[in-house]
Amino acid sequence: MPDSYILIKGATVISVEPSEGTPLYNWDILIENDRIKAVGRGLPLPEGDSSIIDAKNCIVTPGFVDGHHHMWQHLLRGITVDWSLFGYACHLRSVFGSLYTPDDVYFANYAAALSLLNNGVTTVLDHCHVINSPAHADAAVKGLKDAAIRGTFCYGLYQNPKEPGHFASTATDTFDQAARADDALRVRQEYFPSNDLQSSLLTFGIALNDPPTISREQNIGELDLARKLKARLSTVHASVVSDGTPKPEVVQNFVDAKLMGPDLVFSHGGWMTDDELAAVRNSGAGIIGTPETELQMGMGYPVVWKAADMGCHAGLGLDITSNQGNDFMAQMRLALQTQRAREYDRRTVQRDVGRKAVDVLRMATLGGAEVMDMGSLIGSIALGKKADLVIFRCDDIDTVPVVDPIATVVFHASSKNIDTVIVDGKIVKQNGRLVGVDWEFLHNQMIHRSQRLRDEAAKVDMEKAESLFRSIFEKGI
Repeated sequence: MPDSYILIKGATVISVEPSEGTPLYNWDILIENDRIKAVGRGLPLPEGDSSIIDAKNCIVTPGFVDGHHHMWQHLLRGITVDWSLFGYACHLRSVFGSLYTPDDVYFANYAAALSLLNNGVTTVLDHCHVINSPAHADAAVKGLKDAAIRGTFCYGLYQNPKEPGHFASTATDTFDQAARADDALRVRQEYFPSNDLQSSLLTFGIALNDPPTISREQNIGELDLARKLKARLSTVHASVVSDGTPKPEVVQNFVDAKLMGPDLVFSHGGWMTDDELAAVRNSGAGIIGTPETELQMGMGYPVVWKAADMGCHAGLGLDITSNQGNDFMAQMRLALQTQRAREYDRRTVQRDVGRKAVDVLRMATLGGAEVMDMGSLIGSIALGKKADLVIFRCDDIDTVPVVDPIATVVFHASSKNIDTVIVDGKIVKQNGRLVGVDWEFLHNQMIHRSQRLRDEAAKVDMEKAESLFRSIFEKGI
């Protein structure tokens, strides 16, 4: 195929490269096929298949990296906004999760990925724990691939109750853990034969079961399985439940078993011990914080700032759109302002606060890329990296004047300012609208499927489900 080019002209570029500490004004970015070919002023447009994007009054950033997301919950937007972690785990995970059909999973994953792209998220780690059958797995992968988002699909080993809310029903489910292991191998071979970051937009990973609801030996066995399947990443919820003090959990289990490595992504981690954080750093593993759900559901304050201070790879995630939306700028602000509040020192008088807007922008881009072991490929605007870019048009009442471009992106812009999104050198959002999406059809599918799921869940004896789940949940405290 002949080379194709996109030339972005006259932009304010926030590269997030360590060597470029300040924005670059009136710069051009030349994209050749899927890569950044050149960055500079006055770049010429090569001959051939080419197009120009006039980026006057625009800010260009790397695409955001969402390192922890349960994409399947997109059909249930808003139902958990007043729920605790117990309510979420019992009702959403073990009732609604059991009701999903494969087609529900497809449309949820497809719509969720499109929503992320609309919000400037170009890479996602999908912790997919709604795999109730092989068909569910197929549908989840297809939804992500059809949306053309970059990311890692992490096959979830969690077993939803066969009968919604009735946990003992897993005993009669033929799609048990052994069957899941076989199916994960099938998915790996069928959809991810190379699993190579350079050539594959979507790669394969494993999502381990939730500690401490299973034994140490089971968690270790699942990680062994993931590595036998050559999963690119393995992700696990870590140190979510506590009596209010740090305590060793899954990280320490992996340390003791000598299984720590850079393929591990720990989400949340609010109650990790200092020794566990040091082990994450020393192994090259990473931590993803999801500020909104962590604060709401008592998981502890986001640990990502402490983790980053200790030298760990640290990034951000959106977690559940059954709760909040996909606005990544909102997550950046929440993460930053929460940490500023925690560190506020009333004993001193000084102009600046310690944590800067640029720090959280890095966490949302290159930091997340490093957690997902993709830092050499995405997360910053640099020669040879993949062309995953977000163009903010900043000429409206909410963004003018742009005094500080980084501040504008983090504090003033919203998804309505995202004019263009490019993934792998292809434009997926242009002039403020997603490209190639049949919204009327998708809209109808989402409305119909969401209503059916809620109607079916309303028939479940939730009091009984809570009673059955309480002992499982309290085990972790």
